[in-house]
Amino acid sequence: MPQNLLFTPIRISKLELPGRLVKSATTETRCTPDGFVTDELIEYYEQIARGGTPLLITGNAYFNLYSKAGPKQLAADHDDKIPGLRRLTDAVHRHGSKIFMQTYHVGRQAIPRFVGRMDAVAPSAVFEPSLGVRPREITRDEIHETIRGFADVATRSQEAGFDGIQIHAAHGYLLSEFLTPHTNRRTDEYGGTFDNRIRLLVDVYRAIRLRVGRDYPVIMKLNGSDDLPFRKGLKPDELVRVAKRMEEEGLDAVEISAGHYESGFTFERGHWKKFFSTVTTIGMGTNLPWYHRGSARLMAPLLDAMLNRFSRYSEGFNLRYSKLFKEALRIPVICVGGFIHREAMEHAITSGECDMVAVARALIADPYLYRHMQQGVEGPQCNFCNACYARGAMFPVDCYDDEIRAHRDRMLREEAK
Repeated sequence: MPQNLLFTPIRISKLELPGRLVKSATTETRCTPDGFVTDELIEYYEQIARGGTPLLITGNAYFNLYSKAGPKQLAADHDDKIPGLRRLTDAVHRHGSKIFMQTYHVGRQAIPRFVGRMDAVAPSAVFEPSLGVRPREITRDEIHETIRGFADVATRSQEAGFDGIQIHAAHGYLLSEFLTPHTNRRTDEYGGTFDNRIRLLVDVYRAIRLRVGRDYPVIMKLNGSDDLPFRKGLKPDELVRVAKRMEEEGLDAVEISAGHYESGFTFERGHWKKFFSTVTTIGMGTNLPWYHRGSARLMAPLLDAMLNRFSRYSEGFNLRYSKLFKEALRIPVICVGGFIHREAMEHAITSGECDMVAVARALIADPYLYRHMQQGVEGPQCNFCNACYARGAMFPVDCYDDEIRAHRDRMLREEAK
């Protein structure tokens, strides 16, 4: 295989991209409380597009109150969001990049009072231990409303000029919960057998495809493993089966990640330092019940130690899964998971372990990463301290390492001259 595949074109459906780096979805917390696009959000994405990143994927856009996870989250719940979303896509397109909207339903992995509701919904009323949430079982009527909600988001994304849409079916959110026997204990047509557990995902995909047409790129984010030992979580071979079924339905690409919240945040591996103390003092954990928040604070050093043991950083940590999907599928396979170096990205693609590489934290530290790799320039580099993640949903997505952030801001000022 030729070298430098990272900078060669690739197609997702009929959309041609000039390179193979993707900005993976990250909750931005840069919108209004009602989910409208702001100048702050546009500037965040425009910086990344200005750096040449071929494809950007937004943070998860919600479509109703039960699909929402936090304040200032991007919304596509009503047509009044379309003008702002159009401003966002126009800003990205000005620099030659493409942008997909990611949409999801948060399911049980939410703190209900954090977003002004009384409860959370899930396939079954299975307790979520990391947030201390006991959801109620979603009703059939709510399932049908959810399918329409996903389809409505797709319609609005297309009208707003997005180049495609990503369905989030990973990380233990609602669609992921329906796939997983541990969280789906239903006895109706949406639970039990493989065909029943995948039914909602298939129904969502079909509803979206009916709205947007055959040529509009529809991709999916999927776990390579649920990382739920001693529970009925999905293993890699079962998830490959999910992807193959969705490919048969007409899916255009799949991004591979891993884990649920209950797994110990294996989808955000890093160097965990004072993570839980940050989460429970200034992060989303401040909205937990007092007893849950207090116990997490007391156990913070132990919990950090456990994360450093079981969710420690390694570059390309999902490649062991993505290569299984690459072997089984014809559509492009995207791998996310701690990539930072051009050499590692090149090797992942040339070795046949994936077709494209997605990064999130690396672009928070250096929005011009793609251009810098092309030019051989060393920019600010993420150290995977996960301070950004600890502040998620409470603070704007940003780098919270003072030294790296200063380096980045200095670079951006110099590039603007």
